[in-house]
Amino acid sequence: MDIKELKRQLEEIIGSSLSLLEMDQENWTGLVNDKSLDQPSSGMTELHDQPRWLWKTDSSKVYVFESETPLTEREIRLIDLLLSANREKSNHHPYPSKRDEESRSIELGKWLQEQINSGNIQNTVPDDMAMKPKLTENLFPFLLSSEDRTNQEVPFSKLYKLLRSYFGGEVVLVPMTKSWLVLVREELLLDVQDESNEGIETERDMLGALCQGLYELIANEWGGGGFRLAVGDKQISQEHLLPTLIALRETLLLGRIFQVSEHIHLPWDLELERLIYHIPDDRRQQFIEENGVNSHLLEDEETLVTLETFFQLDCNVSETAKRLYIHRNTLLYRLDKFKQETGLDVRSFQNAVLVKLRILLYKVTKRL
Repeated sequence: MDIKELKRQLEEIIGSSLSLLEMDQENWTGLVNDKSLDQPSSGMTELHDQPRWLWKTDSSKVYVFESETPLTEREIRLIDLLLSANREKSNHHPYPSKRDEESRSIELGKWLQEQINSGNIQNTVPDDMAMKPKLTENLFPFLLSSEDRTNQEVPFSKLYKLLRSYFGGEVVLVPMTKSWLVLVREELLLDVQDESNEGIETERDMLGALCQGLYELIANEWGGGGFRLAVGDKQISQEHLLPTLIALRETLLLGRIFQVSEHIHLPWDLELERLIYHIPDDRRQQFIEENGVNSHLLEDEETLVTLETFFQLDCNVSETAKRLYIHRNTLLYRLDKFKQETGLDVRSFQNAVLVKLRILLYKVTKRL
């Protein structure tokens, strides 16, 4: 039944006027408590001693009947009865259940995976998919992986609740195989930044800090590691959802190969690694043979950690010694020893570049 016609019939039966309000889903959710949300049979909630009935939602908007005058208990029950009867006829329910929300998210995840499997990465989300209205805004994408986790999987409802708490509002959570795609509105990210990340200068700094906070929260909630987290470097629309998901998966893969001991992988920190990863195998092997750093040196954990830390800290000897908790002379001894065995002095820019490339090639050929 048309909502205006339903309003007219209700007013005629109870003999008083009703207002029809339209508001954002998030605003309505903020007005009612969880107990009210678990009572879908009537859709009635009492706010400020005034009864209101939620009749219809379209994911982003809700429509609410509100009495303009005080109602008796009999009139309230009568409205409940009339709305319930119309609801049964139209098979309409005012609130999607938590199970419905999860099933809609699963439906979107399956569709995304089907498009990737078939190579149709330019497709956009179909109009008839229930989750599409939540993808109308530009969103920041995160991908949380649990491939390294041996414990039981994290339930959708608990993770969704944790994400809403962290970001301070509604997010889109899409279950994938051993991972979750998380889409967040920019204003929520800015709110989190303002509250807990003072002094952040760039958007990438903000995203990196948010990833760090989110990873620590999830790891603490579910007892330690086993998770990896990647983030996109810009807002996306639904037209770019599939290419972005593929890029996030590649970022996680590169992080697993090249940043073994780390858990947060930022695409702008993996640009050289991405280039190395896409070099054909024969070209990789040719470079290894022509630029001889023996693999047995890189298989030595102390040597590898020393070199990686040295490069990470921009070849700064003093800072590297501090990070490794060794004397500066000890670090210089290790670098000199490496130079004697390879002929490459990593304190020279050109030699440092060659050794850095050789380390990356060692990792990708060892782990693929």
